[in-house]
Amino acid sequence: MKLLYLTNLVAAYALFFYPAWFSVRFLKLHIINPFSIILAMHMPEHVMKLYAGPLLLIEGGLFDQAYQFAVLMGNILMLLQAISLVVFYKIFILLHVERLIPFKQTVLKKIDMKRAEGLFLFACLISLCLLAHAEFGILNWILNPREGYQIYRVGHGHYYAIAISMLAAAMGVSAFVEKRPQKILCRGLFYLVLGYLFGSKGMLLAIGSSTLVFLWFVNSRHIIKSIILATVLVCLMMVWNLYMAIGSFELLSVISYFDYYKNAADYYREYLSGSIKLFNGEVALTSLWAYVPRAFWPDKPFVYGIIHVNEIFFPGKAEMTVTPAFGGAVEQFADFGVVGVLVNGLFSLQSIQTALLSYLIFRNPRINVDRVTIASAVMIIVQFAPGFGTFLPGPYYFLMLIMVTAVIIASRVRGAYQKKSNGKSLQITT
Repeated sequence: MKLLYLTNLVAAYALFFYPAWFSVRFLKLHIINPFSIILAMHMPEHVMKLYAGPLLLIEGGLFDQAYQFAVLMGNILMLLQAISLVVFYKIFILLHVERLIPFKQTVLKKIDMKRAEGLFLFACLISLCLLAHAEFGILNWILNPREGYQIYRVGHGHYYAIAISMLAAAMGVSAFVEKRPQKILCRGLFYLVLGYLFGSKGMLLAIGSSTLVFLWFVNSRHIIKSIILATVLVCLMMVWNLYMAIGSFELLSVISYFDYYKNAADYYREYLSGSIKLFNGEVALTSLWAYVPRAFWPDKPFVYGIIHVNEIFFPGKAEMTVTPAFGGAVEQFADFGVVGVLVNGLFSLQSIQTALLSYLIFRNPRINVDRVTIASAVMIIVQFAPGFGTFLPGPYYFLMLIMVTAVIIASRVRGAYQKKSNGKSLQITT
């Protein structure tokens, strides 16, 4: 039995790298590429969630039966997502979907990208200010963004969601304003400082990863050194962010933040013992409440979607904005069990989006950073900018995407009307 458990644990580590395998096997990229860079940046966090947290937080450690079941469900989900990624990638090749992409010949100049970046940054800062001013206060938020992130977003989450997408759009559209690695690093440091105001460890990690990806696109000779430097810098910022949340560096307190699989083990233990039944679609159906901003409907329930599971183990915490996450494919499992995991894995929206954008960005020849078009800028924002569309479900995500595209298009209007050289007529230059 222990051999099976060890195999399960090793498989969980190996399957985490399936996007890197896909990038080398099907996209024909070198082993150092955007997918492997992002995975390398997230690996320490993944190891803490998968191994360190359960080892110290679960009584049975890594050989706890419920924990092993959670790992198994996660492995099944990742394996099917990998299969889905390959299948849809081949479908998009057969369909030649690049023919359907608009604005793929509309080139952005440096001034266009800078103008769009400025507009997105302005919208980001305005959203953050409105969020902070609503309850916590702007100065208090600046002094302790972690507390603001954890406690003072209730009823104002739309400002936070808009701010994240605007930051991603600004960073993505300006990624290749300067092609020199030093300039990209400086721009990345600027966005790391700005990202600190979001109070989220994940945001810092995403910004660091995006900066390294942009370095890869300009063929930086020092990409390995940059990965090491960025990992250290981002980890230090994340540790400080964590210290602001718990007020100490005591080991158990730190490890308690990596309780994803501990929570999943608690769920599966209750499920396997018969204490918890499947929700039979209630989780998926009530998740539609995510489309209704609380600012528009203050009476919107606090318990919906996967929070139904949270409410079992952390009753009343949802109203306090405390919703600990569950690993091990609990969200996919909660409605219909293993069938839900299978269906969600095979038709994973994440896999479909990655397959589509991987084909469009890395097909031969891949997008040219010396000739950035509106289409390529939008693709970079969606695929590699930090957190675009986070907390924006379904229609809101596409509405944000349309708005961002419209702003980039508008940024190409250079200065209103210009006279022709003969001075007899006017034209708009776009």
